[in-house]
Amino acid sequence: MSQPPSRNEFDAQAAELINELGATAFCAPPGQMPDYTLFVDDNQVIAEPRSGPRHPYGIHCEVREGVTQSQMGEALQTWLESGEAYEAFISTNVCRFNC
Repeated sequence: MSQPPSRNEFDAQAAELINELGATAFCAPPGQMPDYTLFVDDNQVIAEPRSGPRHPYGIHCEVREGVTQSQMGEALQTWLESGEAYEAFISTNVCRFNC
């Protein structure tokens, strides 16, 4: 059984991807999907593109319709720093690491 990355590892790797691809790449309003989702592959956080088969199974930051790019960046930062992103990752992967 493999172990998930720690919250610190997850946050650091996710922050690198966000810096590289931009905050808006990982945000979408309810019912929509962003350009990329965060997915963990072999203990490495990756940006799964919309064209990737795992894209719908990755996590992203949900923002309300009509937010500005600046507000999206702030929402994503809060999502990551609050631990909500890591909790979303763990909850969507609970069986992957515990079954």
